[in-house]
Amino acid sequence: MTVEVATRIDLEAFVASEYPRVVAAVRLITGDHDAAPDAVQEALAGIIASPPRKDIDNLAAYVTVVASNKVRDVQRRRGAESRAYDKLPMQRDITTDELSALDTDVAAAIRALPERQRDICIHHYLLDHSVETIAEAMSVSTGTVKTQLHRARATLAAVLTNGGER
Repeated sequence: MTVEVATRIDLEAFVASEYPRVVAAVRLITGDHDAAPDAVQEALAGIIASPPRKDIDNLAAYVTVVASNKVRDVQRRRGAESRAYDKLPMQRDITTDELSALDTDVAAAIRALPERQRDICIHHYLLDHSVETIAEAMSVSTGTVKTQLHRARATLAAVLTNGGER
């Protein structure tokens, strides 16, 4: 039996019997209740995508360590981001205040736009970025940005003048 086949069989047995305990262990180790299930699933996906060359003696222990490390990596990254934001002269709550000041219908209409149109609209209208800046940041042409803005404006106008109906 190949390592890949043995690994898949081991993973199926693991999910059936050990998964809840491993998620609970990762939660306890990292203190992150929400990220633990995702980290365990990422660890399992990693094993499927790239099976280990050696047999794993204790799959639950291996997955617990890998998943805990994934959560800690995210926690470290968030901590570094938070420290970097704290060094900025502006307050982080400004964005939240500006977004909450939007009319609920406008906010809902923007959220309903296709992803690219929504991103471009937010960059252009809320963050006041130029077409050129948006194009460069998104690695698209200025024509694409202009087209997406035009389509988004048309959709928003239709939605907002028809009482929220598309």
